Amino acid sequence: MRQLNEIGEKLKEARKAKGYTLDDLQQMTKIQKRYLIAIEEGNYDVMPGKFYARAFIKQYADTVGLNGDQLLEEYTDAVPHTHDEEYVEKVSTDQTRVGKNTESVFLTKVQEYLPTILIGIIAVAIIAAIYFAVIKTNNQGDEEMITKDSAAISVSSADSAATEESESATESSKIAESEESEENQGIEIISSTGSATTYSVTGSSEGNTLTLTATGGESWISVEADGTTIDAQLITDGSNLETEVPEGTSTLVVIIGNAPATEVNLNGEDISYAPEAENSVRQEIKFQFE
Repeated sequence: MRQLNEIGEKLKEARKAKGYTLDDLQQMTKIQKRYLIAIEEGNYDVMPGKFYARAFIKQYADTVGLNGDQLLEEYTDAVPHTHDEEYVEKVSTDQTRVGKNTESVFLTKVQEYLPTILIGIIAVAIIAAIYFAVIKTNNQGDEEMITKDSAAISVSSADSAATEESESATESSKIAESEESEENQGIEIISSTGSATTYSVTGSSEGNTLTLTATGGESWISVEADGTTIDAQLITDGSNLETEVPEGTSTLVVIIGNAPATEVNLNGEDISYAPEAENSVRQEIKFQFE
């Protein structure tokens, strides 16, 4: 308990040295005030879970000018670790999402090739019917049946060729629409203060997708659409957070706790940090959809 109080006192002193109030810190980190108080008092029981305790302490420390990783290492025995039931539950949830996505892809593939499969079945049925008709009426006129058989096969081949041509045209149309959407999207920086950057997004369609990937460690992420939080979690090295932006969103704000280790992608396009933000650990990125 003494070590927990030492962590809280050290963070509290650093906050006061910066001249920040708890309300200021809540605005800067997007961590609720009651959790900030709990950290300063060493009372981790009120946290949403042990999984978030380390992330909140690290972000608090980095924001007030301390080294979050070094602080966690110094008090490693006192701070709750992420290897608990909550972490296992989170991994299970992620795996379930992957399973559902795989099932969705499979169903999409089946629907895509369903017309071709049905045409193949019909062609086989026609050939089978002709074959049995030839056997049944063989004694009544072989030459007549051969002529009909040839005509039926020609019709089947013509139908298959027409279907393949139609599918090819549809696929080409989809590719052209996708390329046109990517070309129409424009993203540019309209202002930057180092720790906060605003981007203007033009030409994007409804159904925008935001993807954040951790590439060198852990990173705490918070995503807000027009002032409402739609996602918030800690992503680990090699994992990513993919969020569907609600239709009609005009302003999307992304809070990143470890910018050097986080890649940002909007609608398949990588977003580069502003030059002024190269040395900032915490980043606030705002997308304004025109």
